[in-house]
Amino acid sequence: MPKRQRSETKALPTRRALIDLMGAARYRPLDKRGLKGEFNVPKSRESAFAGLLDGLMADGTIVYLKRKGFVLAKSADLVSGQISIKRSGVAFVRAPESGREFFIPATATGTALNGDVVLIRLNRPMGKRQRSDLEEATVLRVLKRHTRMLVGTLRRKHRFYYVEPMQSWLQHDIIVPDTGGAALGDRVLVELGAWDDPRVSPEGEVTEVIGPADDPALDTLAVIKSHQLPTAFPPDAVAEVEGAGISTADRKGRLDLRRRFVFTVDPESARDYDDAISLERLGGGQWRLGVHIADVSHFVKPDSALDVEALKRGNSVYLPDKVIPMLPEQLSNGLCSLKENVDRLAFSVLMTLDADGIVRSATFHESVIRSRLRLSYEQALAALQTPDGAAFEEAGMDRRAVACLKRVHAIAQKLRANRFRNMALNMEVPEVKFIITEDGRIADVEPVVNDVSHQLIEECMLLTNETVCRELAGRGRSLIHRIHEEPDPEKLAEAEETLLLAGVEAVNLSDRRNLCAVLEAIAGSPEAPVWNTVILKAMKRAAYSHKPVGHFGLGKQYYTHFTSPIRRYADLIVHRLLKASLSKRKPPYENAQLAEIAERCTERGNIATEAEREIVELKKIRFFAEQLESGDLRDYDAVVTEVRNFGVFVYIPEVEAYGLIHVSQLADDFFDFNPARLELRGRRGGDVLAAGRELTVAIARIDADRRRLDFQPVAGFGNAAGRRRKSRIRKGKSVKRKGR
Repeated sequence: MPKRQRSETKALPTRRALIDLMGAARYRPLDKRGLKGEFNVPKSRESAFAGLLDGLMADGTIVYLKRKGFVLAKSADLVSGQISIKRSGVAFVRAPESGREFFIPATATGTALNGDVVLIRLNRPMGKRQRSDLEEATVLRVLKRHTRMLVGTLRRKHRFYYVEPMQSWLQHDIIVPDTGGAALGDRVLVELGAWDDPRVSPEGEVTEVIGPADDPALDTLAVIKSHQLPTAFPPDAVAEVEGAGISTADRKGRLDLRRRFVFTVDPESARDYDDAISLERLGGGQWRLGVHIADVSHFVKPDSALDVEALKRGNSVYLPDKVIPMLPEQLSNGLCSLKENVDRLAFSVLMTLDADGIVRSATFHESVIRSRLRLSYEQALAALQTPDGAAFEEAGMDRRAVACLKRVHAIAQKLRANRFRNMALNMEVPEVKFIITEDGRIADVEPVVNDVSHQLIEECMLLTNETVCRELAGRGRSLIHRIHEEPDPEKLAEAEETLLLAGVEAVNLSDRRNLCAVLEAIAGSPEAPVWNTVILKAMKRAAYSHKPVGHFGLGKQYYTHFTSPIRRYADLIVHRLLKASLSKRKPPYENAQLAEIAERCTERGNIATEAEREIVELKKIRFFAEQLESGDLRDYDAVVTEVRNFGVFVYIPEVEAYGLIHVSQLADDFFDFNPARLELRGRRGGDVLAAGRELTVAIARIDADRRRLDFQPVAGFGNAAGRRRKSRIRKGKSVKRKGR
């Protein structure tokens, strides 16, 4: 190719200049020497030029092809992105620029660890793919390690020590030179060394001893270390809140709503209250619904030590026996908590609703409020069930307070009906809450309820988030959206096939009306949790983005997170953006900054979810292991979710556990697998095991290392069909719903 005109300047070429050169139609791969000549790089700048090339290779923008030269990664069917490795060992990589997702077989993940930024090569089709809906790829190399710190159990084989990772997706043990002061069987924190060859086990060094792996009291600490969750706040962040308070000057210029009847509804065990409600009757059948959110942005200033730490954490993390807050307790449980009968600074959204629950107008105010009533969900539900015109003395509610609560409830139910009429997805998957003892064992299991008292708060918060998003978008302002992208049609087709084989009429689920109809049809059935989960797996994860993608699950074009700035950094950013817009100030963030913050908040939210899931799985393993060790096996109602030739997978709603019944446990008969109908059919009795079948099961075997549970049917199958055993779990208690 003809050489471009050389510049007389001795300045280094920019990243953009290199990318433009390699993206030109007539470009042919050049090595480092050829590129230096192309840009006339002087000898004194060769080291800096090499660093520029290294940086472009490190982030996956360019690659070096042997015996050829440097090219753009995308020109060589190469893509970079963050890898997510599943328990089975398979992985997925999402390209940040295009949003495309790629499937990585378990044998093709190389030396990647979960969360690493990797460079992948797209596989040319060589027959049928393992997954038809995603392009398949192979990890070429790790561009950036997410972490080098892993948690595992110290073992010994012959004269060698090794650490068996807690992370079930990591198939390799980590070789360590010594115990680092740990005893065999201890959980330890190990720092991974260089690891470039997936054919050999990685090496590392024990840096911290956590304690015996069989001590359940240490499970939470192990998970915290495994995910490197921050616990203590840095001294400079703590210093910023010491001595802070609410002065007369802080109240100046704010809308004074202290005389208005404002109340909160939260779980009984809640310590921080970040949202409150008020309601006023207007003329013409209209109401003014007030949602008052703690004004965290007043206390946490941009680029302060508090702000830096809050961004680092991204959100509060809620583990079964521990909360890791995003903000120090002086704020989260103190000045920013909307406690009863004390002045608090708030950001109030006052929405005028008509008789049909439609928002006709909204105003936004920095305010000062004084909550008059603090209700638990249980108290709110009891108050809603009191006769009209009566008081509810147990919660200190006179008849006017009860009447106000009932009016908000009526509005919330209209909002809820409007949502589902607009084809929001009604996918309530049952949840349970594990009550953990001081020694780390499961003491009890409670269902997480979603009664009308929860719906009252949820609908008000959903409406507020949508209203704020509409306001900022209408003003032409950029913001961080809470998005939920449309599902891949291929994944919906797989869910459709599963449902059809189970006898559920499901046709063309890509049509939103059909999807909503299926969800409505299965609602309330014993198998509803299973089918909802099947459909949920076809959905993409909700995320944060500076782009207005919309929220598929909620059926909303405009949606953000505004109502929980105490525990979510994205909400804090939206508060700042709205304040700047209302005062007609320049936006405090550029689009590029919002994109980075959104990506960070999404990543931290996913880590929090994974940490919570991991600790719950550990507790479940111990829960069932105690039954096996004691011989006191409990019976559970279960539903078949999937059928394979080697057995059936089952779901136990009572403890939210999934497991396998292996064919060897089906002693009553010999079962033949029908791959077309995805069922096992008994030869003698003709009994059929297919998705949706109800069974009674007990634990049979545990693989603690892989976190797998094997179950056995109890007294055959006939006794389980058509009846349900009485649940052993207690009446559910309320927990704080974390939003959508």
